[in-house]
Amino acid sequence: MDDVQCFCELIPKIELHAHLNGCIRSSTFRQLLSSPTDQTRLDTLDKEFSVGDTHARMANVFEKFSLLRSCVTNLDDIRRIARETLEDFISDNVIYAELRTRPRSFHNGKIPSSSYIEAILDIMKKYEEKICSRLILSIDRTQTLEQAMETLKLAENYRTHIVGLDFSGDPNIKSFERFRPVFDLAKQINLSTTIHIGELPDKECINENNLIIDYKPTRLGHFNFRTNDQEQRVLKEQIPLELCPTSNLLTMNLLDLTEHHFDLFYKNKHPLAICTDDSGLMNCNLSSELFQVVQTFHLTKKELYEFIFQTSNLIFDKNMIEFCQKKLNIFSQQSNLF
Repeated sequence: MDDVQCFCELIPKIELHAHLNGCIRSSTFRQLLSSPTDQTRLDTLDKEFSVGDTHARMANVFEKFSLLRSCVTNLDDIRRIARETLEDFISDNVIYAELRTRPRSFHNGKIPSSSYIEAILDIMKKYEEKICSRLILSIDRTQTLEQAMETLKLAENYRTHIVGLDFSGDPNIKSFERFRPVFDLAKQINLSTTIHIGELPDKECINENNLIIDYKPTRLGHFNFRTNDQEQRVLKEQIPLELCPTSNLLTMNLLDLTEHHFDLFYKNKHPLAICTDDSGLMNCNLSSELFQVVQTFHLTKKELYEFIFQTSNLIFDKNMIEFCQKKLNIFSQQSNLF
């Protein structure tokens, strides 16, 4: 194995943009799909993904999520996904992970969304000796304002392990303006926010970027499509970015990673995190994401170490910054980096 690749695997890592359900192992996904029709549909989606443009690929991803949502039908399923996700992160030397998920109820509300959250938190607690994990609750673009307010209330109720609010879902639906009151309330109670931005190249999506930047969330996800003016504003405001190379490559339909916007923001010393987005659906892990970036943009081991060290300042649970930096310091001493 390449020496740099080995370094990427061994270094303690920080994951800030991972959708819990998207982290599902493909073997688990297949097992949970009950009907042969669903299995065939997943096969077709896998085949079609590589040939579509940005809009088609995005639609493909959301159809996969819809399929996934239909086969996760009880708390045991979500416990299994949470457990396997944390085990996969631990084996990849991730020391701190923020997992995001949209709260949901089962059996027509008989099992409330609070039980869904508690099931995930219980798994997180079981693994806390091996990995520090925190939860971000997602508000989906397709939801009602009332449902979004409920999500905010849930985040308040479980404040010790829920560290933020995410805005995500199908970017064809331009709805940030509608949810702005919920995110304003989140700011008032000092709840961190992370918002998916610039996921499609269309005019409405680019226009919505302005509303999101005006709000100034704690962090921004992706920022794939943007105007020069929006780029400059984010640089000036120093709003940290969560970049997901494999995911961005696929949805932006880039030839290779050299076309990715990591380089632009990295050269400007902008606060950045490299993340996986959906490690299961995208078939990647954090080591492979970092290795791609290191190879493409010719980062040294020392530069990668410094990059991850600065990422630790972007985590939502500020009480854990020192924990992350200590782990990184120990690693640098053992590796004789400096």
